[in-house]
Amino acid sequence: MIPFPKAFLLPALSLALTACAPEFHQAENLGAKPFNQLDLAENSCGPAALLNSYRFGKPQWRKLSETPPGLSDRERIRAIARGPAMRESSSLPGRARWSRNGINLTDLRDVANEIAQPHMLPSISEETLFLKPGESQQAMLLRVRSRLARSLDAGFPPILSIRRFVKRDGQWTAIQGHFVTITSVPGAVASTQTSFSVKYIDPWGGHFREGSIAINASAFMTSDPALNPNLQAIFPTVIAGKRSVRTGEETVLAVSAVLGVF
Repeated sequence: MIPFPKAFLLPALSLALTACAPEFHQAENLGAKPFNQLDLAENSCGPAALLNSYRFGKPQWRKLSETPPGLSDRERIRAIARGPAMRESSSLPGRARWSRNGINLTDLRDVANEIAQPHMLPSISEETLFLKPGESQQAMLLRVRSRLARSLDAGFPPILSIRRFVKRDGQWTAIQGHFVTITSVPGAVASTQTSFSVKYIDPWGGHFREGSIAINASAFMTSDPALNPNLQAIFPTVIAGKRSVRTGEETVLAVSAVLGVF
């Protein structure tokens, strides 16, 4: 056998790996009907987003959106909101996990794991999606896509926590958070890209939506855009917090955290 020169083998290996990469990482059960938080209440995006992650996932997760049988979508959202979501919060002692303001990320993670544990399913993890020391904006973009893709591949469409900020009186102020369920991300993102497309379910109305996660070219929470702590969610149809934005105010929908199987 005539050996191939190393200069040939390395490009060939790179091409082979690229060819094996999927075009998209996506949820398995895309033909299902999304849960609509408005079937119960405006503050139930957390329970509805969790149920969407179950319903649109692989069969082992999907069964959690079907147990017990015979319930309507409203009854399923209510069963979470009035069941495990009403237990005491681990992050806000003395308060229920779910309240008039909704539910926070840590408490939603605890609810998810409490529901999944009897079924011997993997633990749901949370990760805040902030710029790490020494990390570039492009590296953060790649890291966020990787986290979303990994959970999709594990069969649990990840829950993305987004938060609307406004610049008011010279200061950035958070006005409202929201949860959506990610159903598709690209198979790969080049290191030079400044955004990537996503498909997601907005539990507000229970709609399939498309948008992108992007590097914010403008300064946000800092004077230097290279040090922006968060990526931005370019989700034009998300209305969370819009009613509180005053005319002329600058607003950013920040990508703040994710729940998934990593």
